[in-house]
Amino acid sequence: MKLALKKVKYAEHASQETSNFVADLYVDGKPFAIVGNDGIGGCDYHHRHEKCGLSHNEWNKELEHLFKWHKENTTYETEYDPRGYSEGSLDITVGELLDDYLTTKKVKSLMSRSMIVFEKDDPKSGYYKYGKKRYNITKDKMGWFNNQMYKIFKDNWICLNHMPLEEAVAFYKAN
Repeated sequence: MKLALKKVKYAEHASQETSNFVADLYVDGKPFAIVGNDGIGGCDYHHRHEKCGLSHNEWNKELEHLFKWHKENTTYETEYDPRGYSEGSLDITVGELLDDYLTTKKVKSLMSRSMIVFEKDDPKSGYYKYGKKRYNITKDKMGWFNNQMYKIFKDNWICLNHMPLEEAVAFYKAN
């Protein structure tokens, strides 16, 4: 079962206890629901997507199935359960998809304006931003930029801009 969020609208300023958002939820590549949260705590809401081909009764049964499947087949780490994990839920899965979406959006934004450099031996210490405009960094000046980084960091640097987007996002999330 593959879930995806599309047409995400996120309001950071309105997010209090939970994320304030609304998005189209796709199940196995097909529109299924409008999912969202008001951002003041509590569970997500789900409404049948207008392009979903199921009747209301069929849709409700499928939604129940999604909730049950996630409870039985997913887990998440937590310090609040002595086992160290707890049963998953559709809301947690949607929250993780939202986090992935927001992180990808942030990384794309950072990389569009700057060269993002981490130190290899201590990537968790943060990153350096080298503004493309400020340093006049263009595709044909990438060799110059790389030489400058070698002068500063020797072989101890890694640049997100030199990675495919998915790899850059995974590295950013890990560090």
